[in-house]
Amino acid sequence: MPTFRTVWLAALGMVAAIIWGWKGILGFDLGILALCCLDFAMLLRSEKIEVTRHATRRFSLGESSDIEILLENRGARDRAVRVRDQTPSGWAAPPVLQGRVVARSALRLTYQVTPPNRGVFTFGDLFVRVESPMGLLLKTERFQTTEKVSVYPSLGPVRYPDLATYRRRSRQWGLRTAIWRGEGREFESLREYMDGDDPRKIHWKASARLDYPIVQEFQPEKNQIVMILLDAGRLMGAFSEGKNKLDHALEAAIQLVQTALSGGDQAGVLAFSDRVISFVPPKRTPQQLQTIMEGTLPLQPTLVEPQYEQAFLWLQTHISRRSLVVIFTDLLDESASENLLSAVALLRPRHLPMCVTIRASEWDDLTKAMPSNVDEVYERSTLQESLHQRRMALKRLVQQGALAMDLPPGKLSQVTMERYLEVKQRGLL
Repeated sequence: MPTFRTVWLAALGMVAAIIWGWKGILGFDLGILALCCLDFAMLLRSEKIEVTRHATRRFSLGESSDIEILLENRGARDRAVRVRDQTPSGWAAPPVLQGRVVARSALRLTYQVTPPNRGVFTFGDLFVRVESPMGLLLKTERFQTTEKVSVYPSLGPVRYPDLATYRRRSRQWGLRTAIWRGEGREFESLREYMDGDDPRKIHWKASARLDYPIVQEFQPEKNQIVMILLDAGRLMGAFSEGKNKLDHALEAAIQLVQTALSGGDQAGVLAFSDRVISFVPPKRTPQQLQTIMEGTLPLQPTLVEPQYEQAFLWLQTHISRRSLVVIFTDLLDESASENLLSAVALLRPRHLPMCVTIRASEWDDLTKAMPSNVDEVYERSTLQESLHQRRMALKRLVQQGALAMDLPPGKLSQVTMERYLEVKQRGLL
């Protein structure tokens, strides 16, 4: 393939035609052709450039990662190159990378990618254009570098307004070494009575033996079961804050699994739509978090209505021990969500259901904004009615013995983990 330098030289042939006529342009063009043939021969004799791609096999949804292209020149001449990578389908097209590889040396070129979707994707081949020694030709080479990568839910940090709040929560979540004392039903230790201690916790036999008051300390029970149910129905395909609601639910679910495992509990996941899609039984092994992430990797929302009853009956069949059942889902109003409201009764009294519905944060922004015209007034009143219907549906869930929360994506992980800790500390399981 000719370069711009070759095209400009050919354009100069027009000047030769004006000065020397057709014989001049013929001779000029034959000279350019001879130079191109010599340049091509030199290009063929040159050492090939080796090209490899270095990238992580595990990406996080919505987070940028560097892709590195390594070019190795084993020849005796410097080589000018242009590199084009093939990113997975649906991702942003990468830039054309340019550089000069010094003789008997290597060059590293990098660019960034941000995965827009979760799942398994394939990087294609690398295409490299190498400039000839005289700069008259470009040789295109294709390197077989196909590889599969996985995009997992983002596990970003949970933010808190002050350091004290972070330290308190991080101790409870197992991020800092500490023992949960003072709450729960499992005996942990004895200590001397202090002002403000609950008199009901005094251990009378130990107090009589030591002749001063001794109190018992308790901690939340361990090895309990936390089952996470993920609705993959049509409502979970709605977008908020740049991701669909199922992706937000998965991020919160993975955070909750990590918290439960670090606290000594078992964790499992069941995904469903109009049928049970996947099931990871609850365990407390070090590999459980990775098993759950791999098991939910291909999960995508589908345009069907979720069958809560079928999923809850499956859970009852496979999980006999009392469990905290966290259901990530969405609903419209009391009447349209009758399927969920009636199915929750199937979990009681063996399990403790916790329904977490995901409210679009854009709704909150609309309710706070002052309407400026009639259309916005109508839109706001319709939205407020929808929110009222959601509150009524959640109220019915609470009446049936479930815990219920309606949260925007930004608070989903934080509030869900806090409610889990509250359940543990109050001994509700």
